[in-house]
Amino acid sequence: MKNQTRVGVVGCGYWGPNLIRNFRQLPDCALKLMCDTSEQRLAHLKSLYPEVEGHKDFGHLLNGSGLDAVIIATPIRFHHSMAKASLLAGKHTFIEKPMASSVEECEELVQLAEERGLVLMVGHTFLYSPAVRKIKEIVDRGDIGDIQYISSRRLNLGLFQKDINVAWDLAPHDISIILHILEELPLSVNCRGEAHITPGIEDLTNIHLTFRKHRSALIQSSWLDPRKVREMTIVGSKRMIVYDDVAPLEKIKIFELTIVILIT
Repeated sequence: MKNQTRVGVVGCGYWGPNLIRNFRQLPDCALKLMCDTSEQRLAHLKSLYPEVEGHKDFGHLLNGSGLDAVIIATPIRFHHSMAKASLLAGKHTFIEKPMASSVEECEELVQLAEERGLVLMVGHTFLYSPAVRKIKEIVDRGDIGDIQYISSRRLNLGLFQKDINVAWDLAPHDISIILHILEELPLSVNCRGEAHITPGIEDLTNIHLTFRKHRSALIQSSWLDPRKVREMTIVGSKRMIVYDDVAPLEKIKIFELTIVILIT
C-alpha cells in the first residue's frame, strides 16, 4: 500500500470545512487532525468525521501529531505566522489565498520553503476546475488565435474583510487564471481602488496588467455590487471566449471575432 501523506487542517470556519471534506476523500492523504479555537466548530466537524482528531492548540498540530503537511485556512492576518511556524517545524504547507498580507511576507515564506526543501502551495482553486482546464486547452491549441487582451470581473456584496482590501481578497483568483493562460509574468501592474465602507480598506479596485506582444489584462474586484459576478473574457485574433463561472450550464462560450470598420 502506498504511503499516505498525513495532513492536518487549521481553521474550521468559512473555507476549512471544504478542505477537510476534500482531503479526507483523497486516497493519497490521511486527514489526521482538525484545529480551531472554537469548540463549537470542532464539535460539529467531529460529528461529521468522528475518526479525525480535533484540537484547539496549533502547537500540538505542529509538534505532537506526526503530520507531514499542514493546511492553513485561517483569517489572512494569521497566514504568515502560522505558515512560517509550519515550515520551521518541517511540514509541507498549503495556504488558502492570499499567501500572506504583504509581498515581503510572501517572499520570506518562499525562501524558507526553498531552503528547507518543503512544498509551499497556495489554494488557487480555479486552476484545477474543469472550465479553466478546458480554456487552457482551447488556447494552447490556437483555436482563438493570438490573445490580445483579457478582462475579468469578480463582484459581489460582501464579505467585507477587516485586514485586507478587495484586491487581496478576490483578485488572486483572476490573476492566477490569467498568468496560467498566458504563461508569463506581467511587465507592469497598475492598481487603483476606493474605500466606501471602511476607511483605508478598498472595497472596489481595478487592476491593469501589461504583457509582452502588446497583450493586457483588466481585473475589476468589488464587495459593493448587488449581483454575484464571476466572468472573464479572453479576446483572441480569431475568436473570443466568455467564461461565466456563476452559470449553472454552459460556463464557457466561444464567439467568432467579427470586426466592422466604418469608413466615412
